[in-house]
Amino acid sequence: MEAGDTWRIALLIVSLALSGFFSASETAFIALPRARLMHLVRSGRPGADRVSHIIQRPERFLATVLLGNNLVNTAAAALATVLALNLFANESLSVLIATAGVTTFLLLFGETLPKNVAWRRSERVAFAVSRPIRLFELALSPLVTLLQLFSTLSNRVLGITVSTPLMGEEEIRTMIAAGAQTGTVEAGEAALLEKVFRFGDRQMREIMTPRPEIIWIENGSNLDEFLSIYSENTHTRFPVYEGSMENVVGVLSVKDVLAGVRDLQRESGGDSGVAATDQIRPAFFVPETKSVSETFNEMREGGHSMVLTVDEFGGIAGLATMKEMMAVIVGQMGDEGSAPEEAVTALGRGRFRMDAGLAISDINEELELGIPEGDYQTLAGYILDRLGSIPEVGDVMEFGGLRITIKVMEGVRIEEVEVRRINHGADLGRIEPGPRPDPGSNR
Repeated sequence: MEAGDTWRIALLIVSLALSGFFSASETAFIALPRARLMHLVRSGRPGADRVSHIIQRPERFLATVLLGNNLVNTAAAALATVLALNLFANESLSVLIATAGVTTFLLLFGETLPKNVAWRRSERVAFAVSRPIRLFELALSPLVTLLQLFSTLSNRVLGITVSTPLMGEEEIRTMIAAGAQTGTVEAGEAALLEKVFRFGDRQMREIMTPRPEIIWIENGSNLDEFLSIYSENTHTRFPVYEGSMENVVGVLSVKDVLAGVRDLQRESGGDSGVAATDQIRPAFFVPETKSVSETFNEMREGGHSMVLTVDEFGGIAGLATMKEMMAVIVGQMGDEGSAPEEAVTALGRGRFRMDAGLAISDINEELELGIPEGDYQTLAGYILDRLGSIPEVGDVMEFGGLRITIKVMEGVRIEEVEVRRINHGADLGRIEPGPRPDPGSNR
């Protein structure tokens, strides 16, 4: 070993360390969530403005990192070659050893290890390297400027337009979650904003009133018949059919009927037998798989207050109103002067009584019961899918750590159930039949 090899070894170690530094810097700034950085800037964390300044000029940052990395990697290769030549008499063997050694060390300590650490600790690493990166930007400024100029000219020749990427949905959600954790966003506001995002993810079949629960008006029904149905079902709109419920001819609004009562009775000489369905409006149809947000926008633009959903066979699957869509965001709303009915009632000790028509996604979000999703949308659908038969009032079954008791049936439709968490989670199907109530006593 020659006298100068000591400082060459020291420079080689420094070159490897700088290679790891530049690699870690590149990964950390790329992996750092932009929403998190915006929050840190607003909260006044020291160094956040400097990190933000670097990220806002990605071309200059990448030019600095790539230039620095190439310089130190080249230096490491040159130093290793000189050291190998001084240690071994065979020149070919020296070059081979130097190449293999530098490649291995650069791969391990200049790329893999620093990038893995930076990816997992992006925020900490980005803040730690931000000041040195700014110093390297200044030191390499002439070369960095030339690289930027070359990049700009290349983009123009290739017709590439450089634009600032917009913040994505996941980044906004991350920012909201971070705000909720630190208290800058209230928990209720964070939950409401999360529901706004979920609004666009849901399909109409998840929120619609299913066909068996629809209250229909037959075309040609007179005012007395309409008022009789309205007195028992205080909806504001009813779908109107003719001949078959598959043949929907329009939607009847209570407001339209009441507004036209005087004219109808004047024309009929006070006869309430006049057809109330003369006031129907055109029906609006969408596939049951259409997203709630798209349907909502189309209804708003078209002036529709009710939509009928159609299944894959062209049959009526259900209906939904603007009110039901808004409930996806703000929760259930009761009629004027009354509170909304609670779909879930906590009974204590991990027990809940709930409407079997609730969507699985809503139940899991609110109660964290972990009910698996499948080709069904509701809790009733889950029960029927697992049982493979129609249950009866009082039947008890265990599925995946939950004990489910059938409380209310309406014909073959499951209306209400009681759900209880249990410690063991074997899928046992029906455990035992409950006492059979008298017919019609399940309400």
